[in-house]
Amino acid sequence: MYPGIAQLYHNRLLRTELECEAFDLALEGLAGDMEDAVIQQIFKVFDDDTEQEEVMFGLVHFVESYQMEMYLTQLLESLPDMLENARNWAIVLNRRILEDDLCRREYADIAAGMTPRIKRSLAFLLEEIKEDNPRLYERKINAILGQLQ
Repeated sequence: MYPGIAQLYHNRLLRTELECEAFDLALEGLAGDMEDAVIQQIFKVFDDDTEQEEVMFGLVHFVESYQMEMYLTQLLESLPDMLENARNWAIVLNRRILEDDLCRREYADIAAGMTPRIKRSLAFLLEEIKEDNPRLYERKINAILGQLQ
């Protein structure tokens, strides 16, 4: 695992002030580091058992700062694993994508070329989001699901 990400991963539950500080320092250390190894591994850090969600939102902003295609591709490739212990963070990231027209269209295009396993994970997650708030998301999600066929 990339050293900065190992530090984030080790402190990802953010249970103490010390873990929060170490997490923030590791995230600052990665700022501006756009190596493929970072974005490929970063989604392993998200965890639904995190105690300080506002601190973890720093990681949300970090992944969103990557070049759009790289961010969306790596999120999709990480999605099946995220559904196990970071489902809520996967929902947060996907809702944010759904709110941005350009990002949503790019996401659908990239998702259409993914493996069946990734497409199933995405469809499952999007259906859950749609169920939770159909008025806001149904049209947007149906458009993406239509491209996954």
